[in-house]
Amino acid sequence: MTKTLKINSGSLIPADTIRFIRPIDAEERTRLVERYGDDAAGFKISIQFADKTTKLAVDSLDEVRGQGIGLVNIGSDRHVVASNIKEASPFTKDDADKLAGDKGYTLNQTFRSRIETTAGALLSSATPEQVMSRRAKALEANGPK
Repeated sequence: MTKTLKINSGSLIPADTIRFIRPIDAEERTRLVERYGDDAAGFKISIQFADKTTKLAVDSLDEVRGQGIGLVNIGSDRHVVASNIKEASPFTKDDADKLAGDKGYTLNQTFRSRIETTAGALLSSATPEQVMSRRAKALEANGPK
């Protein structure tokens, strides 16, 4: 059975569809309120799905963890569901050059690993060893998945 995350007092989300979760900072919250009104002031996290759509939630990262969802911080305040991580491999300068040259991407930070998840690939500033160690700790803290 797929683990589910309950957000916003009732919506259920299958955890294996979550690409990453990140907290909403004060600056972003201000922009949300300007755009959507005072109701947006309560949002605490943004959830990105495999199809790269997002959903905002009033729940905090700690409340997500409290539901038994182990989270791994992969850098830049992005948190991946631990049970979704399939592999972490080194991200080399050659890999970065290929993205910049072949695909025209601009990388604004140094990435050390590429993480394969059930919801797609992500780049991380953590090393593959750090990612897998954090994954093991998160899974251990939340029991078998």
